[in-house]
Amino acid sequence: MSSEIFYNDYWKSRGQSKGLRLRYQIILDWIKPESTVLDLGGGDGHLAQILKKEKNCQPTVLDIAQSALEIAENRGLATIKASLIDKLPIADNAFDAVILSEVLEHLAEAEEVLSEAKRVSKEFIYVTVPNTGYFKYRLQLLFGRFPKQWLISPREHLRFWTLADFKKMVSAGGPNHPESLGLEIVKMKASAGRRYLRDLWPSMMAEQLCFKLKKIDR
Repeated sequence: MSSEIFYNDYWKSRGQSKGLRLRYQIILDWIKPESTVLDLGGGDGHLAQILKKEKNCQPTVLDIAQSALEIAENRGLATIKASLIDKLPIADNAFDAVILSEVLEHLAEAEEVLSEAKRVSKEFIYVTVPNTGYFKYRLQLLFGRFPKQWLISPREHLRFWTLADFKKMVSAGGPNHPESLGLEIVKMKASAGRRYLRDLWPSMMAEQLCFKLKKIDR
């Protein structure tokens, strides 16, 4: 089954997104009003619609699933149907900001996708990922079960990070290292997990992590 068929069926099974999740609020707090925003893997446009309403942003939703994009279009949003594993059909520095919210873990070549996000963003990239270092997942591994982080099928998630692993992937030896993504983490905040403890000890008590990444010279 192709990724396009899988995610078309996924969005049909999942239904329309609703509610203001904490990760959305964190991105709202970080993003500049009236920004042009590309929401990569933005699904049915729920977050994009919130950004448009609350921060007067100009969002575009890019996704592979036509079933999701139809919902986004019904929300009055601009959309692009494309795969994230290919070069994006978008010019360099086309958007003020790019969002990858709960998307990178669905992609085998996450580094390449981040590089493309950097290419089409003028300055910032906002990323959220599950934290495999969350204490519940550690306990599941201790008792011989792999952490369940997906919604419908294990096929959804292909990559996994702890807080330390994600930081290492982004830094990759520094800006002059040949594997460097040319990005730096300027802000990090927990968006799910044990309340209060997730901010004090995110590596263990945060179930989900939000990052504000900035382009740097290589």
